[in-house]
Amino acid sequence: MKQFLFKKCLLALGLYLFFTVIIPVPIAGNSIIAKASTVDEDQNAIKLNVSSKSIVKDTTYALKIYNILDSHKVSYKSDSASIATVDDKGTITAVDFGKAIITVTVKDGLKTIATLECEVTVGPPAISVILTKSEVTMTVGSKTSLTAILKPNNTVEEAKFSSNNPEVASVSAGGRITAKKAGSTYIFASIGNGKYDMCKVTVVEEDVDTGIAN
Repeated sequence: MKQFLFKKCLLALGLYLFFTVIIPVPIAGNSIIAKASTVDEDQNAIKLNVSSKSIVKDTTYALKIYNILDSHKVSYKSDSASIATVDDKGTITAVDFGKAIITVTVKDGLKTIATLECEVTVGPPAISVILTKSEVTMTVGSKTSLTAILKPNNTVEEAKFSSNNPEVASVSAGGRITAKKAGSTYIFASIGNGKYDMCKVTVVEEDVDTGIAN
């Protein structure tokens, strides 16, 4: 009888250890909760406004760096000063055709906390610009895109778009037109040497059947 009771005690002890040690039971107030901290880290990470940039020879471009503190020390360096130089404020000057890497180092005291890079491509300016559309008709609220063809083909310059009357139709930096209200305006695409091309935009109300180009 005693032997039987002893075996029962051993069995009960074994079950107790199994459920409390091998398979722990969650205790109220001690549960572990995973936190999505990576979202905040990405938003607050030190970063540049661009990781690559094409610049016309003999022009400048200012790099911007986000999420640094007043106590941080930022330095800039070009791996090819014959192609592109950079000053202590992050302003890049395009010297000659080719590619260069601008390295940005951020230090907190003696500790480097971030090393960032921007690939710079220096190329020729555009000498001419032509829009693929000379006239479009749109309904209020619709959108369409203009494409500017620049010569020479290897230019790194980009056309600058503008609207003569943005209240009728506005245009984005990439040539995306948004029709705002009925009327007409001109969208211009210009380049650095002063040359430009234009497209007439006519905006009509939705119930007018005019063969809209979207």
